[in-house]
Amino acid sequence: MSWFPNISGGRLLAIPALLFALNAGPAQAHSHKVKHLEIVHPWCVETQDTAKPVAVYMTIRNRAGRPDRLLRATTSIAAKTELSAGAIAVPGRGEVDLKRDGPQIRLSGMKKQLPAYDSFPLTLVFEHAGKVLVDVMVEDAAILEPARKQPQSEGH
Repeated sequence: MSWFPNISGGRLLAIPALLFALNAGPAQAHSHKVKHLEIVHPWCVETQDTAKPVAVYMTIRNRAGRPDRLLRATTSIAAKTELSAGAIAVPGRGEVDLKRDGPQIRLSGMKKQLPAYDSFPLTLVFEHAGKVLVDVMVEDAAILEPARKQPQSEGH
């Protein structure tokens, strides 16, 4: 007697595959909560060239009433880590987005290539919250490509 009398073997195998597909994604969000801060989805784009600088993006949420400031960041995979806008203010009960057209963390003198779907540790140092260790997810470069338009067929 089978435990799943109405499900054939092929369909039964499809269930775990579907669950895996739903959980695995290149931009799967992750966050780190420390004291009054939440660091949401720190990420960068894969690299092929260690000579080019790497930008790191994330959202920093502050649940405290008083503002905080990101003073610096460090990682062992780069010779130099700098904040593009100097110290980055995080308003009280607010958030700041480190993004392509705004403040960001720049890594230079990369010690290795960053393949897609890899990760690396980055330490953020805040004025009030102190040191926060996060895992930076390396995303596929295709994430930066604009959505391609489908060619429109001409009606005859």
